[in-house]
Amino acid sequence: MFINKDLLDFFGSMTEIKKRKRDVFNALAADVDDPEIKGVLQEISKSEQQHVDQLQQSMNLVNGRPYAYSRQPAAPKPSPGFSTFQTSNERPITAQQPAEAEMVENGNAQKPTSDGMPDVPENPFKIDVVLDKLPIPDDVVPAEDGDAPSNQLQPTSFEPSIFKAAEVEQREENIGAAKPARQNSIGLPGQSLSVKSISRSLTFEKREKFEQILNPIGTIKKAQQTDYITLFQPTLPQKQNSMNTFSHPLAEVFGFTTTDPSSKANRYRSHRHCPFNNKVPNCTKEQTKNPLGVCSIFYEDRPVITCPIRFREDWLITDDAASFFFKEGVRWSSLTEVKLTDAYGKSAGDIDVVLVAYDENGKMVDFGVIEIQAAFISGDVRDPFEFYMKNPKGHSLMDWTAQSNYPQPDFVSATRESLVPQLIFKGSILNSWNKKMAVAINRSYFDTLPNLVTVQKEDAEMAWLIYDLELVSEGDKERYQLRKSDVVYTKFQPTLAALTASYPDEVEHFMKLLPELADK
Repeated sequence: MFINKDLLDFFGSMTEIKKRKRDVFNALAADVDDPEIKGVLQEISKSEQQHVDQLQQSMNLVNGRPYAYSRQPAAPKPSPGFSTFQTSNERPITAQQPAEAEMVENGNAQKPTSDGMPDVPENPFKIDVVLDKLPIPDDVVPAEDGDAPSNQLQPTSFEPSIFKAAEVEQREENIGAAKPARQNSIGLPGQSLSVKSISRSLTFEKREKFEQILNPIGTIKKAQQTDYITLFQPTLPQKQNSMNTFSHPLAEVFGFTTTDPSSKANRYRSHRHCPFNNKVPNCTKEQTKNPLGVCSIFYEDRPVITCPIRFREDWLITDDAASFFFKEGVRWSSLTEVKLTDAYGKSAGDIDVVLVAYDENGKMVDFGVIEIQAAFISGDVRDPFEFYMKNPKGHSLMDWTAQSNYPQPDFVSATRESLVPQLIFKGSILNSWNKKMAVAINRSYFDTLPNLVTVQKEDAEMAWLIYDLELVSEGDKERYQLRKSDVVYTKFQPTLAALTASYPDEVEHFMKLLPELADK
């Protein structure tokens, strides 16, 4: 019963926080005229209500019968690092870590252990939303037992601090990732909508307006100027072993789907051609004589680009980058694989694409560079590729799920071994020259990066050109087409700091491993 009570209190505490967040977004939606943004806010509120319902079901399951959570009156002390809602009778309500806060209020100082519920870690995620002096309507935080009755709340006055609107659900996701079996068995809700993910569904102009509702102007800028690193936190753990609708990992082979029976697709397969503007007609991935012609692989029901040449389809990336580098109407041309050296003549690597701008007399007046970043692959993609190529028609619907070392994207290795070194060596040189850089990247990859501090286009030094592969029909066959889904503008130095920041574990955890290793 001790464990059940702690568990019930934990869920009850999260339910209360979810209800408050639901009411906050409902109140914001009521004050917004724009129907699209209103709909987004209502969608977030609806998601919070769904979590409330799921948490109530979990409490009923643990209790064995309907359970009504009753918060015991107590005046928690504000802790550093937590935002505080201030009521009219000056009783602080802190957005603390829910399980620990509830146990302190109930007079139980013992934290849950691995025998009960796992410790909820400190929030390792980046702050999405900064709220400063946001007025909270009087129906958002009801008066609790022991409080003097109050008909309204005073406008909430935040110190210049950081408050994450989607903090609780991300903590739940982290718990679920750490202990999936335990959490699923009691019905803890999994991944939820976040302010960031819903904001990205809007157009740039709508998203900017949406963020202004949650972000009074000037607060983010002040936070950026004071400390970049406090805003940079790792993203959620990647989901593992999620299967696509096909029973094999091959989304595109030599530019075509595995089920495309057209004569053009067969010609490209038989001659190992590349349809995406490679430097030569043939695919040259990994090797020239027997190239690995896999352009993208399936991951979580979506194709993920694993070959950088795939981004060259119709040279869409150059058009998108030129709109960032140059003013409208400027004439420009492109160069590929341009060598870059440092002050000592040592190579800093090859630049994927350079766009050069000219004046009316044909004189070069400016340039910008594009770096292309595709995902790495963990596991073995060569074996399913070779098996498919032996009989493309007969093996187009092959079942590869029982094979060992099933391939999937490796975003972490791609960032550490490719993206970060490119920014350090090539990016630093270009930034010292005050030249702009664009990074072409897949949406699924970009979503695994640490949350980056964004700026307006006119203030940006970098543009993240984010693309997806969209399935389109052409008669009786289907193919994937490169489509831009978003553009994110950033400064160079804070971006580099975010991508290279480390998040150390407690030294005691490391020291506990040393005796075990020494005894082996």
